Amino acid sequence: DVPARGMDVDGDPGRLGQVISNLLTNAARYTEPGGQIAIRAARVDQDVVLRVTDNGIGIPADQIPHLFERFFQGSRRSVRAQGGLGLGLALVKSLVELHGGSVRVESAGLGKGSTFEIRLASASGEAPSSVALPEERETGHAPAERVLRIGERPLLIVHADAAA
Repeated sequence: DVPARGMDVDGDPGRLGQVISNLLTNAARYTEPGGQIAIRAARVDQDVVLRVTDNGIGIPADQIPHLFERFFQGSRRSVRAQGGLGLGLALVKSLVELHGGSVRVESAGLGKGSTFEIRLASASGEAPSSVALPEERETGHAPAERVLRIGERPLLIVHADAAA
């Protein structure tokens, strides 16, 4: 559920793509076959708010404060054995914060699914000063715009040149 044109943000398209990919991969990993995963984006005040919601296994309340810590994997009793290093959500938080945004999670508990919310400033011609674009360092210029898509549908239109 995303506006037909997508949502404009300033930042590094590769890193923001990595954030979205990580959230969708986790949702798929912890949702049983036949379950539901939704991605929604909307403008709220001056921000773009992106939510990835699933009806998967959910998250116990005592684990929510630790989800974004490096190497945190939760109790193996409460999650299917999925492997991984426990770095994905820590990376999500770090990348979103480097873009001047925030991330949070909600879950009503085990068996109740979860929602991860990313909040980024809407493109305004001024990017957060902490964003460093690898493309710019390597070539001396950054691409003007890159569209991150879910299938054929645009999700985010990332203005990379504004972050220079």
